[in-house]
Amino acid sequence: MNPEIKNCQNCKQDFTIESEDFAFYDKIKVPSPTFCAECRLVRRLTWRQDRTLYKDKCNSCGEDMMSLYHPDSPYTVYCSPCWWADSWDASEYAREYDFSKPFFQQFHELMIAVPKQATYLTKSIDCKYSDAVTNCKNCYLNFGSYIAEDCLYCNTALMSKSCVDSDLGINMDHAYGTYNSDDVYNTKFVWFSEECMDSSFLFDCRGCLDCFGCVNLRNKKYHIFNRACSKKEYAEQMKYWDMGSYKKVLEAKARFLDLYYSTPHRPSWITNAVNVTGDNIENTKNCQTCFATKNGVENCKYIFLGGLNLKDSYDVCFTGESAELLYEGVGSLHVHGSSFFKGASESLNIEYCDQARSAKKLFGCAGIQDKKFCILNKQYSEKEYDVMVEKIKEHMDEMPYIDKSGREYKYGEYFPTEISPWAYNESTAYQWFPLRKEEALTKGYSWEAREKRDYKISVRTSDLPDHIRDVPDSILEEVISCKHAEESVHSFGCEDICTTAFKIIPEELQFYRSMNITLPRLCFNCRYYERISLRNPPKLWHRQCECEGQKSKQKGDNQYTNTATHVHGTAHCTTEFETAYSSEKREIIYCEKCYQEEFI
Repeated sequence: MNPEIKNCQNCKQDFTIESEDFAFYDKIKVPSPTFCAECRLVRRLTWRQDRTLYKDKCNSCGEDMMSLYHPDSPYTVYCSPCWWADSWDASEYAREYDFSKPFFQQFHELMIAVPKQATYLTKSIDCKYSDAVTNCKNCYLNFGSYIAEDCLYCNTALMSKSCVDSDLGINMDHAYGTYNSDDVYNTKFVWFSEECMDSSFLFDCRGCLDCFGCVNLRNKKYHIFNRACSKKEYAEQMKYWDMGSYKKVLEAKARFLDLYYSTPHRPSWITNAVNVTGDNIENTKNCQTCFATKNGVENCKYIFLGGLNLKDSYDVCFTGESAELLYEGVGSLHVHGSSFFKGASESLNIEYCDQARSAKKLFGCAGIQDKKFCILNKQYSEKEYDVMVEKIKEHMDEMPYIDKSGREYKYGEYFPTEISPWAYNESTAYQWFPLRKEEALTKGYSWEAREKRDYKISVRTSDLPDHIRDVPDSILEEVISCKHAEESVHSFGCEDICTTAFKIIPEELQFYRSMNITLPRLCFNCRYYERISLRNPPKLWHRQCECEGQKSKQKGDNQYTNTATHVHGTAHCTTEFETAYSSEKREIIYCEKCYQEEFI
């Protein structure tokens, strides 16, 4: 088919469906979308929650537990041991399909009835206060991680161990404050870097050893703020830049950010990739408008956080591990030929399912494991199933679900946001597309009022020892106020989820001492939002290179003087590109050619 321009029924902006998009939709037999790509992504992210935990009691055993679901929510919630136990079966909640009611209304009723796992722990041991972790061990307040061990306060730590406050990285080992960096060891405050060791405060560095406060370096050692020095000089300088001291960390961060903003950046972070557009892409092939894809992603579009051999898929998030032919899904491993799902593993040909495991040919099911040919958790024969599914799809078109804002949900739409278990500010959408309460309500999203916290603060951050060597073991008994809460100054996004106070656990203190890292002054949520301040949103802007010949464009107080002669000489570079850096950001952005002439 020829490209077609549609008007998004959510944001009311026009978007284009390309010929290759129609070919994909025809291949998997779904209609073309009525939401634009960004609105589809936000909608999916409202169905994932991974940083807000509530104290509650298990609806099965009655024991205390931490839960993703607010205690006042209508859902039946079990602690992990009870959820995994053989004492209940999701088939017990099976029901007949009712052709007098919209499908999504019936699915929502089923979701409320079928027990939910308080936090999603799969094949994981001793992972306290964690969620969406698989094959993990000895982790604490860890989210969305896979094969992680001894990791604390991490988000999407993959095949990593002994990390604290480190996110979205593969093969991290003894990393602190590290974001989107792979194959790193003994690193502190490192962003978007690879194969670096014994280094701190790096951005976009590769193969660096013993480097401090550097940007855009390749295969270097003994560099401080991008200046080369001898091994002896480096050792002497590092006595001054002692990361065990909070004052030195603040000083180093300020100087590093000065260098970061005055040094050009490439338009997108793409490594070892062919025929791709997007940002934060590695080992990827033939993928368009994709973000945070790693290791073997091929022939995909509109992917957000996918990897490990994900192929031939559109519009999925937090998905991969040898998966293919997926559409509109969130959170899955080893899933094939499936659409419109939330949480799935080892499954084939499922549609509109929540938490399907080892299943085949399900439609509108919740919590089903080791079964096939089920609709609303009711068992059918294969022939009955196929006939019934076609009738339901026709019914979804004839009687669509209409939300409070008037949006229609026929077959081919993902789950409506208004029936998500979580309010906007509880969901992952809030992390990547932060809105203030008034904005969210205007857009038709719900908002969860935060409970007032009344912790008995025993230590203020101003009273903490500057250096980690002076911290006594008694700190483990203290309740420390979050610096943001003390000063009533937050980064946009973290003010609504600041815990206002925090404690240091024994494993954490041991890590800080062994790594010579000062105690944090922020709660773990505020630290997370500070860590992600240098990342870009999963969206693209059309821009022109900011190289003006001999110098960069002036950006506030920052301007870069070129060290090489570029192919365009003294004239302004005319190269245009798609980038995840908006024009409102402070970073100086060069096209890939100008960037390479300066730094590669």
